[in-house]
Amino acid sequence: MGRIIIGKRCWIRLPPPMIDCPPSPTDSAERNWIIAVFSLLLCFHFWGATVAWDSGNLPGGEFRQAQTAISTYFIQREDNYSLAYPTPVLGKPWSIPMEFPLYQWTVAKLSTWTGADLTQTGRGVSLFCFYLTLPAIYLLLGHLQVPPIRRLLALGLTLACPLYVYYSRAFLIETMALMFSVWFLLAFIHAVETGHWSWLVLANLMGIGAGLVKVTTFMLYLLPAGAWGLWILYHSRSTERAPGWRRFLLFCQWIATATAVPFAVTLWWLHFADATKAQNPNATFLLSTNLTGFNFGFEGARFSITIWRDLWTVLRTNLMWPPVLAVCALGLAVFGRHWWRQCVICVAVYLGVQLLFPQLYAWHDYYSVASAVLLMTGMSFGLVALLESRLSRGLVLIVITAVFAGQIWLYWSNLYQGQRNRSPGGNGLTEALTYVTRPDEVIVMIGDDWSSITPYYARRRALMIRNGMEQDPAYIASAFASLHGEKIGALILPQKHPGFAGILEVSARDLGIDPRPVLKWHDSFLYLNAAHRAHILNNLRQTNFFEATWMPGSEPRVDRMEGVWTKVARLRPEQRSSFHLMDPQPSSFFSTFGPGLGSRLGRDWFNAHPETHLRFALPAGVHHLQTEIMLDAGAYDPGLKPQDMTDGVNLDVSVVLSGGSLRVLYSRVLNPRDRPEDRGPQAISLDFNLEQAAEVELFIGPGPNGHNTRDWALLGPVKFD
Repeated sequence: MGRIIIGKRCWIRLPPPMIDCPPSPTDSAERNWIIAVFSLLLCFHFWGATVAWDSGNLPGGEFRQAQTAISTYFIQREDNYSLAYPTPVLGKPWSIPMEFPLYQWTVAKLSTWTGADLTQTGRGVSLFCFYLTLPAIYLLLGHLQVPPIRRLLALGLTLACPLYVYYSRAFLIETMALMFSVWFLLAFIHAVETGHWSWLVLANLMGIGAGLVKVTTFMLYLLPAGAWGLWILYHSRSTERAPGWRRFLLFCQWIATATAVPFAVTLWWLHFADATKAQNPNATFLLSTNLTGFNFGFEGARFSITIWRDLWTVLRTNLMWPPVLAVCALGLAVFGRHWWRQCVICVAVYLGVQLLFPQLYAWHDYYSVASAVLLMTGMSFGLVALLESRLSRGLVLIVITAVFAGQIWLYWSNLYQGQRNRSPGGNGLTEALTYVTRPDEVIVMIGDDWSSITPYYARRRALMIRNGMEQDPAYIASAFASLHGEKIGALILPQKHPGFAGILEVSARDLGIDPRPVLKWHDSFLYLNAAHRAHILNNLRQTNFFEATWMPGSEPRVDRMEGVWTKVARLRPEQRSSFHLMDPQPSSFFSTFGPGLGSRLGRDWFNAHPETHLRFALPAGVHHLQTEIMLDAGAYDPGLKPQDMTDGVNLDVSVVLSGGSLRVLYSRVLNPRDRPEDRGPQAISLDFNLEQAAEVELFIGPGPNGHNTRDWALLGPVKFD
């Protein structure tokens, strides 16, 4: 039996353990195997979390990531570390605080101090917080009577969980909130059990951090803390065998002391955040009183088949492969009777928070960052049970290895495919906005709700008109009036649902927008400030943006780039954007139809229709070239006549010799019409040595017959090491 020690007096005993399991022996072979597997999983997680680390896009929960990122960006840009921190997407005043900005401040300061990229710093802080969570989980498993070495199985499942590979590096507050919450739970239990002031201080600090950074995550870990506290109080009540209320009152005192300050600080922040948001007439829908139904579930949401189908989808695609879930559950059911209680506790809390916040967890997969560790821990008892069973040790190790392999496969087949795509971030519209507006100007956008995605990638403050409000003339007039004194750079209106009749005239009158659109991107039109429109267009040269078209009469002046040799160094930044897939970028190029990008298989490709020459200046030494090439499937569609299909292209890699002649290093002909093995992406990997600095040319030609009909060649990322 345990006891609480305060000062020098030992004066109170703990009730019997909530969970009491017999010790389970382990041998050295098992210990070494578990350590080896855990080490490999740790390496796997770090590798997966750093996939496309330098990419500028924000895959996964992009709406929320962009909101966190734009706040951090403007905190850093304006050196604004006030509590009413900027989130400039709903007009003036520019602050709509949701969570306390500890994460944003940390990222902004680290990026400023180190000079590191803001997005990569945000990812680094998130990943660091995730790894700091693991020791607390390990120690909490001790309270569930798990032998030390076998606790690594639960940590291994957590590391192999696709969601934690994907979101542990996201530009989000999730892992920081998880870190604070798990450490709070650990410190709370130790503070009440031991009566040590150090644990009490830690519980308060971690509780304050958890409540401020993300109150919904804090509430999740208050569930087991509250249940444990009630169990302690129940067994400390006055009984015939142990009369008196002294123990009960002392436990009440320590429980209150460990939670009162975090509760008070959390309530203070919620009040402050609401008071700040109330100052923005466009943000009143974000007041906590107006979000109660959304946060805690609208009527019937907790038992909605649709909601629980969405929750199951998140589980089976992002958390745990169903066969893995079945193996763990079966191992627990058959061999792990004395682990059932621990599993029930973990799974009950995991499901309980989804009953508490059904819509949040069903509609936002990143919310499961807070709870997935409970499912991983609960299922890990099935693996522990298998190790304790009488099954062949070799068979058990194979099964457990297959469980981890299944989790890795789930990540590889799903989330990895989106994570690995590299992009500078944004799209053709956000790229256009960076060139046709100034950093101090505001953009006004209708048709994208109150999303921060476009403002963040464009690095502009914005007034986003929420969906449905564009039809309300009074609201539009009020929202436009709130921008009085600001410089308005651009207006984006959707073609199909621009708002009420006359909204463009109101924009011209109140915002100074020229009613003639200059650019169309997808289903949206871009309008410019009337005072600057002519100057902006006159200063653009052959500036094209991905999936965007200039409206008649607004086309920029043309600097010819098709069918002529061009030095890349002479191009403006927007003209070089077509080469962002190449490292290094070419020194010069020749393109029959001009450079450009196309999207296939969910990522960008360089349009390399014959003839295309790309020359790269490389130093002397050993080099490795890695790239991909493919022909668009439409070029050899079986429905075409034979003469209308591509007859293939050839790719040559050559060294440019003095005098301009070429020495071919590699040559390949692709003919997907006649050779099925040439269909789809074709990897090109080449090692070569340059005795002296020289240019290396990638040439895409029309094939051996010289015909370029439908030779729609696409070149993937080009990397010279």
